[in-house]
Amino acid sequence: MYRLQICVAACPYSARVFNWKEPRDAEKYEGVTYNIEANVPQKKGTITKCLFSADRLREGQLPSCVSACPNGVYWFGDKNEDAVTNGTTKETVSFSKLVKDGAAYTLMKELGTRPRVYYLPPKGQVASPIEGDHS
Repeated sequence: MYRLQICVAACPYSARVFNWKEPRDAEKYEGVTYNIEANVPQKKGTITKCLFSADRLREGQLPSCVSACPNGVYWFGDKNEDAVTNGTTKETVSFSKLVKDGAAYTLMKELGTRPRVYYLPPKGQVASPIEGDHS
C-alpha cells in the first residue's frame, strides 16, 4: 500500500485517485481479471487514473467521455497529425488552429512533464495562448 500512496502524492496533476469504496457496479465485475486498457474492474483499495479509454482507441473509437458528451466540449486527436474531433459534430478540425484560436493552455509545463492535455477557456473568456506550443 505504501508505494501506491506515493504515486498519488507525487502526481502534480492530482490525476491519480484512490478508490476508498467498492465501485457501484462491483458485482458486475466479480471474478473478472483487471484489464489495464479498459481500466476495469476498479476495486476498493486501488489507485486509478484516466487512460483515455485505451480499449476504445485500439478499436479506432473515441474515448467514452468524448463520444458521450452531448455538448461536444471534449476534443480528442493527434497533435502530430494536426487533427482533433469532438465526437458530436463528427467533423475534424486543425489541432493547431483550435489551440491558437481558442487560447488553449496546459497545466504545470514548468515541471518538465511535457503535458499533452490542453484546456480551452470558456467562450468569451480571455486567456493567454501557450507560447511555442501551436507553431
